[in-house]
Amino acid sequence: MNEFFAFLQRTDWSAMMAKFALWLLTASLALLILPLPTLESLLLNRWVESNGFVLGLSAVLSASYLIAYLIRMGLYWLNQQLLNKKRLSQIHAKILTLDGQERAVLREFFLQAKGVIPMPLANNAVASLLESGVLEQTGATEHYAIEGQIAPLTIALPAKAQLTRHHLRLPEGQLDEQQKAALISARPEFINGPKRNRRQAA
Repeated sequence: MNEFFAFLQRTDWSAMMAKFALWLLTASLALLILPLPTLESLLLNRWVESNGFVLGLSAVLSASYLIAYLIRMGLYWLNQQLLNKKRLSQIHAKILTLDGQERAVLREFFLQAKGVIPMPLANNAVASLLESGVLEQTGATEHYAIEGQIAPLTIALPAKAQLTRHHLRLPEGQLDEQQKAALISARPEFINGPKRNRRQAA
């Protein structure tokens, strides 16, 4: 029973109704415009003649539904484009105004050469980067007694395309010992703190 309800929830009923309306429109129009000899050969001429009103009404209603569906899909697509444009603008503005702690958080992906890093959601810099869309959560949240909620995070693709070494204050070329020491000392507190395997789960 639970699987049946899960199936119902997964089903895109709007798309199914649109397919049914398209089928109904095609069938109704086909019966209405077929030549009389063809209908007679199919033994449908009397049935079409007696149900012409129903066929016409079905064609009108299904066409109306399809037009409404297309308008709704068009408005949804337009809304998604506007949201994506707003998100890109928000990410771009955030990248241009990164503070020292936010840069340190983003530098970890380069320093560790990892695409996904577990980070505390309560950290101010992490929370700010998540809110602006620069970071994205890629997995389930884990709860720890000391640091609270920890989740795997990654740099969002739109942000990754805009971030440069200049934005993150990363020196060009090979790092010398002084530059390495400066970057290590500037790493986030949750990175320099106790190792994750020493954390105690709540």
